[in-house]
Amino acid sequence: MVKNVDISVYQPPIVKDYKEFKEISRVENEMLTDCWSWSNKVFLDQFIETLTDNGCKRWEKILNIQPKGTDTLEVRRFRIKSRINEDLPYTYKALLNVLDNLCGNGYEVTLFNDEYRLKILIELTVKRMFDEVEKTVRRMLPANMILEVSLRYNQHISFRYKHSTLGKYTHRCLREEVLL
Repeated sequence: MVKNVDISVYQPPIVKDYKEFKEISRVENEMLTDCWSWSNKVFLDQFIETLTDNGCKRWEKILNIQPKGTDTLEVRRFRIKSRINEDLPYTYKALLNVLDNLCGNGYEVTLFNDEYRLKILIELTVKRMFDEVEKTVRRMLPANMILEVSLRYNQHISFRYKHSTLGKYTHRCLREEVLL
C-alpha cells in the first residue's frame, strides 16, 4: 500500500506560495513517501502470507532453503511455510495438519496400515506445490513407509461441458489443467 504524503497541507497559508517552500515540500514528500513504503514492507515481512522479496530472502537464509530462479513469490512463501510447519513428533494428525496448512482442502490422504503405505492425491489447483509437499511429507514419514504422491487429474465424468466446448482443448490440457 503506497501512501502519497503531502506535507504542504501543514504549512501556514502565508508561505505556501513561495517557490522555496514548494520545493521543500516536494523533497520532503518524496522522502516521507519512501519512509512510509519501507515501514509498510517491514510490517508485511512479519507474516509468512505477506512476505516481500526481501522477507523471503531472510527466511530462506535462516532455514537454509535454496530458491530456484523460476520460483514465484507465492512458491517461495509456500516453501518457507512448509519448513516452519515441520514439527516433531510426527503423527497422522500432525501430518494432516501440515497438509491442511500447505494445501488447504486440495488433497486426499489414504493410509494403508497393513502395507506401510501412504497415498496422497493433490488437486490440480495446488499442483505448483507438488514438489514441496512431497519433500515435506518425506521428512515427516518414518523410513519404513512407502510414500505415493500424485496429482488428481481431471476425469471425463467431472466435465460439465458439451463436447463442442471441450473440442477446443487438447487431451493433455483437459487432463492436467484446472478448468473453470
